[in-house]
Amino acid sequence: MQRREFITLIGGATVAVTCSAVIDPSKAQTARRKRLGYLSGGGKGAGESTIDILKAPLRDLGWRENETIDIDERWADGDVSRLPRLASELVQLRPDVIATTGSSETKALQAVTPDIPIVFHVVADAIASGVVTSISRPGGNITGFSQGPQILWSKRLGLLTEMLGRQPRHLAWLGNPANSGTASNWEDAKDAAARAGADIAKIEVSRAEELEGAFKGFKGVDSLLVQWDFLFSIVSNQIAQLAAQERVPAIYENRVQVLAGGLMSYGADLRENFRQGAAYIDRILKGARPGDLPVVQASRFELVLNKGTAKALGLTIPDSLIARADELIE
Repeated sequence: MQRREFITLIGGATVAVTCSAVIDPSKAQTARRKRLGYLSGGGKGAGESTIDILKAPLRDLGWRENETIDIDERWADGDVSRLPRLASELVQLRPDVIATTGSSETKALQAVTPDIPIVFHVVADAIASGVVTSISRPGGNITGFSQGPQILWSKRLGLLTEMLGRQPRHLAWLGNPANSGTASNWEDAKDAAARAGADIAKIEVSRAEELEGAFKGFKGVDSLLVQWDFLFSIVSNQIAQLAAQERVPAIYENRVQVLAGGLMSYGADLRENFRQGAAYIDRILKGARPGDLPVVQASRFELVLNKGTAKALGLTIPDSLIARADELIE
């Protein structure tokens, strides 16, 4: 082979390899960053940020924001009426998967996309709320993590009785009618009160400015049950202050409300749901179908107590509760 022919051959091969690298669709696809949508009914600055809890294990799985994945966040700041618009905005961005929080958020997304994978993290009853048809094989484009097998107000009422050293007889339940899980939450609270031989009043608040008036109506109430709701997570400090002002002992579903000054909480460790949710998101981004991933029910429950609030209410936390507490806030 002549030297000129050899140079021409090598040069042609180089060009061929270069062109192949440019137009190879499989390599172009690999280079494309994935996109994750995130929808929450709460506020980003309210207590522990759920998106930050989710991002940490995603980083451990190799999904680094602005490097290997783009994350588009939407927050309703406690206003459920904003969810349909925010859900539509996310769907229009065509993310590879959307992570979301509770029932209202999941249903808002369900209404606008039948195909983009959705992973929920805080749904009380996924079948009853209509977001999946089966726990073991959800089918469709939705799967995720539930708060637990039941709502647990009977258990919470027992813990509150232990805290007070007596059975409360005149209860109030505080809920948000805009929350899609409110009906089942109220029914569970009502049944728990009936089994304990207590009467219970239903107090509903859908806007922060309604809270003060609601608490002024707590005449004769000796204990309060507070639903977990993203509006209430945003105004947790105000709820705790109003409960202290009215000297009403309250028990909550989530530790965030106790960190804000509430007396006590018992419920699923929702932080663990978001940590596990990262693994589902990772699997879906790598090709798994959400309909094949079973809905996981929370299995770790935590009791959180606030000693300062107990003291302000003139209560001494029993040693039996302290011994069982997962977290004791001084």
